[in-house]
Amino acid sequence: MREKDFWIDLLRTYAMVTTLITVVLCVAGSLLMPELTFGYQAFSAPLVYGLAGTLPNLVLYSRHELKIGELLVRKVLQLLLIEAGVFFVALYGSQSYWQRPGMLLVLGGSVLAVYIVANLFSWLADVRSARILSRELSAFQSSREES
Repeated sequence: MREKDFWIDLLRTYAMVTTLITVVLCVAGSLLMPELTFGYQAFSAPLVYGLAGTLPNLVLYSRHELKIGELLVRKVLQLLLIEAGVFFVALYGSQSYWQRPGMLLVLGGSVLAVYIVANLFSWLADVRSARILSRELSAFQSSREES
């Protein structure tokens, strides 16, 4: 992957992860603490959690194509770094209600769910791109054979 493409993908991932985190916070907050209200500073929480969840993508950068084993090891490391970053933000940069054991369990599970959904979306986009490229290549080859 070219460096420019990596950074574009990182920004796209940040936007997707931030959106998914906002959905998770809305659903979890509505179910677990419906009486709680927030001020405007609460809008920054998904941005900070999104950053903590996106920066570990740097471990996936490589100038060469990764083998399956290398990719899996890096994906596991990425997930562990994301969990660590999000727990760090929750324990040291959030309100005290996020520091309760039950909330930390919900947070860890939510991080895993967002990770899986984000990777699924990314995989589906890659599959779609591969199909489009395959069709275009077939059409190109057919046009070359006709000439």
